[in-house]
Order: sequence, then structure tokens, then C-alpha cells
Amino acid sequence: MKKGLLFFCLSLSSLGLRAQDLHFSQVDQIPQLVNPALTGSEAPIHAGLNYRNQWKSVASPFQTMAAGFDARLQKARRNTSGFFALGLQVYNDQTGDLSIRTSQVSFSGAYHLSLGRNSTLGLGIYAGFGQRSIDGNNGRWGNQYNGLAYDPSISSGETLANAQFSFKDAGTGMVYRFRRNNGGSQSWVIHSLTGGFGVFHVNRPVYSFLANEKERLFMRSSLFGSAEISMKNTKTGLVPLFFYQQQKSAHELVYGTSYRYYLKGSLTGKSASNNFVSFGLYNRWKDAMIVKVGFQLDQYQFNLSYDFTVSGLSDLAKTQGAFELSFSYLFGK
Repeated sequence: MKKGLLFFCLSLSSLGLRAQDLHFSQVDQIPQLVNPALTGSEAPIHAGLNYRNQWKSVASPFQTMAAGFDARLQKARRNTSGFFALGLQVYNDQTGDLSIRTSQVSFSGAYHLSLGRNSTLGLGIYAGFGQRSIDGNNGRWGNQYNGLAYDPSISSGETLANAQFSFKDAGTGMVYRFRRNNGGSQSWVIHSLTGGFGVFHVNRPVYSFLANEKERLFMRSSLFGSAEISMKNTKTGLVPLFFYQQQKSAHELVYGTSYRYYLKGSLTGKSASNNFVSFGLYNRWKDAMIVKVGFQLDQYQFNLSYDFTVSGLSDLAKTQGAFELSFSYLFGK
């Protein structure tokens, strides 16, 4: 009974009564979904794949897949004023027995202005096209109860005016990035620092299965910050991160730190290397603890994370939440 009630509530929220965006725990692995200005900021060429599976222990799992690619149009040289970058992001999200599916493809562009030898200020925009659909045949409706129990042989008599609809989407963002290759003589060194904000769905597209022109997707705003901190000439480093987003009355705050052990040399100095293994611990405020492990070998990075539910849903979910996989290719970082 409890599982059925929870699934019913989750289904209602997905129908658009409180339409909210998808989310990932590995926010550092979905740059264009965090902020369009992050297009081209991480490396000259970046490609990523992400998969998330959630609520498997409660009902039909919520599954989300995303793929992104971005590239700089010219090399970032010290004697130039900046560089342009373009990106492509696609995702597909499917929730519950009703197969509520949301798919979108977006194109982004950004310009990163050089503020000096080690800093850039980026401004980005994106434009996308999305589609939502629902399979009402798998639903359980109130008029299918015969007075004693649910009877699937009874016709639901329910029809949706908009079982499938399309929408256009747009947004913008800004990001500051600091990066240096040599840490100098300090004991602890900030090797890189990234921070910015983004605004999504600025056009407020119509977002309803009921063909209701007044029901529009609320704008989503986000704040993101991360850093790479290492001890000079050692094999260890810390990567603190925070991410906050708001969409109408929905809020999400993720924060934590990842520990890295560099397999070759250190992050700074003549023996600098990006090859590492990592372990991270994060918290989604009042919702879940997130454990992440990963490694990077040359241009390839792989991460696995798991959400342990600690909110009021933990009794139903048996502390199980979601697991995620991500794979990234970074060329020329």
C-alpha cells in the first residue's frame, strides 16, 4: 500500500502538476545541463555519457540518459582576447509505469573572454527542442475500481488531450574560471577554480498533457562552484564542489569533496599529471548521501556513484536511491 501511494504521488508530479527538470548527482559530469557557459571551458574537446537509475526498490525505475559534446573553435592562446566554443546536449528521461518520457536536444554556444594569464570569463546561451509523451494505458484510474478492488478489465474512460507534445527551450549563463599549471612554493595550492550561474527555460514553454496554455515550465536557476586543491609535489588533491538549483518551489543543494590520488607525479610542478583515482562523499540536502568512485587515465575518465536515501522516503526505499555511471573524454586538458 505504501509503495503504491508513493508511486501515485510521483506519477502526479511527473504529469506536469509540478513539472520539474531531471537531475543527476554527478553534476560535474553534465556541464551543459548545469550552465551553458561551461561549454568549452573544461578542455578543447569534451564528450560525455551519463546514465542514472532511480527508485528501483519502490516502483518502476526512473531512468535518465544523457550525452554531450563541446569543442573550442580555436586554441586558447595567452596573446588572444578569448575563444569561442560550441556544444550539443541530448537527454532522455523515462519515469514510472506510465512511461512518461521527456527527450530534448540542445545546441549551445559560449565565448570565453581572457582576463589575464590564468583567468577567463565566459558567457553562454543554448536553444533546444524537446518532446514529452505518456502512455495512459498502463495507468490505474479511479473509475477502474469496482467497489472492492482494482479491476483492469474495466475501461478507464480517460483520454488525454495531449498524450504527446513538443516544446522549444532556451537559456543562458555566465562562468568564471581560474587555472594555473604550476603552483609555486606554497604548501597548499588552488590549481583551478570555477564558479558561475545559469538560467534555463527563459521562454517559459507550454508544458502540459492537458493542452492547457496557462501551464508553462517554470524557469530554473543554478549556481555551481568547484576547485582543484593540491599540496605541492605530493600525490594527493582535494576537489570541493557545490551546486544549487531552484525551480519555483523546488530546491536542490548538493555539496561535498572528492579526494584524488595521482598515479604519476602530482598535480603541480614538472611531474604534473592528470592520471588519478578518486573517492568522493557528497550530500544532497535533506535527501541523500552520495558516494562516488572514479579514475582518469590520460583523456578518459570514468565515475560510478550511488545515492543512499536519508529523507522521509528511506523507509520505503530501504535507504536505496539511485546509481549513476558517467564516462568522459577530455582532449587537450
